[in-house]
Amino acid sequence: MMRRLLLTCSIAFATLAVAISSRAQVAEERHITVEVEELPSAYGAPPDLSHGRISTLTKSYVLSPYSFELETGYDGAIFRHRAPAHLFRQELEMGLPARFTLGLQNELEHVAGETRDRSFTLEARYALADWNKLPLNPAISAEYRFGLSTAAEDSGEIALLISHDFPHLIEWAANIFVERDFGGRESTSAGFAQSVEVPVLLPDEKLEVGLEMQYRSGGEDARLDASAKGVAIGPTLAWRPSTKARLDLSPLFGCSDHTPAVEVFAILPSPSADRKQGMQKDRRRRIDF
Repeated sequence: MMRRLLLTCSIAFATLAVAISSRAQVAEERHITVEVEELPSAYGAPPDLSHGRISTLTKSYVLSPYSFELETGYDGAIFRHRAPAHLFRQELEMGLPARFTLGLQNELEHVAGETRDRSFTLEARYALADWNKLPLNPAISAEYRFGLSTAAEDSGEIALLISHDFPHLIEWAANIFVERDFGGRESTSAGFAQSVEVPVLLPDEKLEVGLEMQYRSGGEDARLDASAKGVAIGPTLAWRPSTKARLDLSPLFGCSDHTPAVEVFAILPSPSADRKQGMQKDRRRRIDF
């Protein structure tokens, strides 16, 4: 009798041990940690507003510290009463601490069958606060453009950059600027540019569409060496084939005789290996099941 009792207890303990072991193994197998990679962000700004530019004409906010943006751009203008102009530019921007960004830009022009260096530009940009700490997230931009050809004079520009992200992933930015030529013309012009975009391919936001416009009060457009008084407006498109590449395209149509009949802008940002040091994209959050 005693042997049967001991045998029964042994079997019961063995069964209980197997059950506990099985449950522990199942619990261990069900304990899963998922690491989710966050999108790039500068001081809390949305990813599309963290690269210094929302569209071809409109800049927004600043870059995060020690991150870089390299852009290649094209600006083609068809005038009503003169030969077309083609501008090619490369721009390099670097984010600094305390919400500063510095930029360099080199520009080439092709007009009437001749290609030449046109200008070299230095830019400094400063955001007044972290994202959403002030209404419309204001930033100040100052540029000095060195003319490298007889058609391009030295000029300076100061601009107020404002931007905001609305519900339903709608993003908007506007640049209000004043430009002064320091050469023989010594003309002053003012104006603003604004863009609004919304994604149409979710959830990766690979394609965004929107509207872009620019108004100039008069004077000469330093980019095109031509009168540019009036309004130009048109659609804008942003295509993101990968997380590190984006193509912006905007055809604008002039609404007066003093603006180009059609002006096409295209910008292709290039990814930078140093961006991970400054962006928040390396931060990960853990989700346990």
